Amino acid sequence: MPLVSFAQTSIKGYEIRFKPLNVNDKYLYLTGIYGNQTWVVDSAKFEKKQYLFKNAKQILPAGFYTIQSQNGTVLVEFIIDQTRKFSIVETESGFIFINSDENVVFQQFKKDLLAENDLRFYHETAPESLLGKFVLAQYIPVSIPEFFWGSHEGREGAAQKYYQYIINHFYDNVDFRDIRLMRTPLNIDLRDFFVEALYPQTAENVIESIGNLFNRMLDEKPTPEQLDVRDFYLKKLIHLYMNLDPKFDPVFVYLVDNYVSKLTDSEFISDSEVSVFKRIADRKRRTLVGQTVPVFESYMKDRHVISTADMTSKYTVLWFWDPDCDHCLEYTPNFFDFYSKYHDVYNFEVIACSVTEDYDRWIAFINEHHLDWFNTSYAIAEPNYDAIEFFNFDDTPAIFIIDKQHKIVARQFPLDELFEIFESLQY
Repeated sequence: MPLVSFAQTSIKGYEIRFKPLNVNDKYLYLTGIYGNQTWVVDSAKFEKKQYLFKNAKQILPAGFYTIQSQNGTVLVEFIIDQTRKFSIVETESGFIFINSDENVVFQQFKKDLLAENDLRFYHETAPESLLGKFVLAQYIPVSIPEFFWGSHEGREGAAQKYYQYIINHFYDNVDFRDIRLMRTPLNIDLRDFFVEALYPQTAENVIESIGNLFNRMLDEKPTPEQLDVRDFYLKKLIHLYMNLDPKFDPVFVYLVDNYVSKLTDSEFISDSEVSVFKRIADRKRRTLVGQTVPVFESYMKDRHVISTADMTSKYTVLWFWDPDCDHCLEYTPNFFDFYSKYHDVYNFEVIACSVTEDYDRWIAFINEHHLDWFNTSYAIAEPNYDAIEFFNFDDTPAIFIIDKQHKIVARQFPLDELFEIFESLQY
């Protein structure tokens, strides 16, 4: 049965009768979805072999709903879009919906989904219906046109056009401004775009793309509902970039400073979460490129204090490592090889600080690999401040490059980028 196009309205009142086969709970619950939250809309008492959910004044927004038992078991799932007065009768062969054509279609949709059938029909038949928009957003990939790959334009140019089209149209099938989709189990994994598709993977590019995404959600003067949608995806982005590669710390700080800090009465981000996110942003902010760090003093094996203030080179590399860390044991000798070849060329020194108290392994390793840069260790004495806490790293090795004014010029990058980093610092 075809669906009918539907525009969102504020229809008051609903009446949903549910006649189950075997359920005899005293009460059942009508539940809905909003973002990632499930809320109880109404309850109904078992009377005359049925449960009647009825309210003549309440608005029941379009969305996906369930009727659940008292222990939380989902008994039936249905859709509210056009009709709000219908009956659900359970039979041995399934559920029968009376006076709700959209739910007859919805039940067939669930069967097709389970059978992995093509779902395009549900959108093509009624593109403005809730089910049509949900299917388009969740199950139909964006159509990508063919680009000419012949010698005239060249393969590289065609590939660039192909890639740029994907970036510009990745979310074309999701109508973020349709609040009805917030009341469905729509699952948009932002990693698919921001981590997998987006290139280049730079903080600047991510921040620009976040702005483009939010523009899809908000009018110039956004409604409260649009702000709810924005906040829902803002929280997803916050969690995505909270613990991603440290090179994306500027993204997290940007999100907190430009959005989280300005929230008031958000549906999806609580005041306590705002406080936590602000504290995390402040920790990350301390070590962003361009920030000035305090003088760092740590102890060499003869208990001599080496200070970043004593460095006469143009740059100082702070290399925090652990002799019990497998990655450190691999990367530290590689870094030392680079240091031996280029520290005069690029005018830099290294303070390699072991952040654990494993004195024997520390000494054995630096002797084995003849590491004759500035070797310091927590095993001798703690530095003048806790590097792990201040520089906000959980894993080793960690690397920061500072200039003579103690300003961070590079941070937390892969070692295979050392040459590129120091080359860039020459300009």
